[in-house]
Amino acid sequence: MKRLLERRSRLLKRLPPFEEVLRGSVVRRLLRCGKPGCHCATGEGHPAVYLSVTHAGGRSEQISLPASLIRRAEQGVANYHAWWEAIEKVSALNRDLLRLERQAVGSRRSDPRGRQGNGTRTGAARRRQRGMA
Repeated sequence: MKRLLERRSRLLKRLPPFEEVLRGSVVRRLLRCGKPGCHCATGEGHPAVYLSVTHAGGRSEQISLPASLIRRAEQGVANYHAWWEAIEKVSALNRDLLRLERQAVGSRRSDPRGRQGNGTRTGAARRRQRGMA
């Protein structure tokens, strides 16, 4: 159990700052402006970068990103994924801890006299004593 708690603690210490989490995807596209004389009409389009987020209910939002904010948005999205991955790992560790605690509780309840680890009777033992079981 101690090892699991230490793993959980180490995992949490490695997380990026929560206030720098950003859900979404940084999307890069090439757009055509529609002007017939522009180079994009026959060649490569104009680069556009934006943050795309899908909200509950399917509504999506796109925020155009100037070059100066692209790295910040990419880092925020990476931070979001790191937190999500950590949540899954911590949840798995917590399930393992719960299983260990359940085993400890189960071993206390296996007392043939129907007593818990603290000496009090279990609910089933009390019902048997009263003749209800």
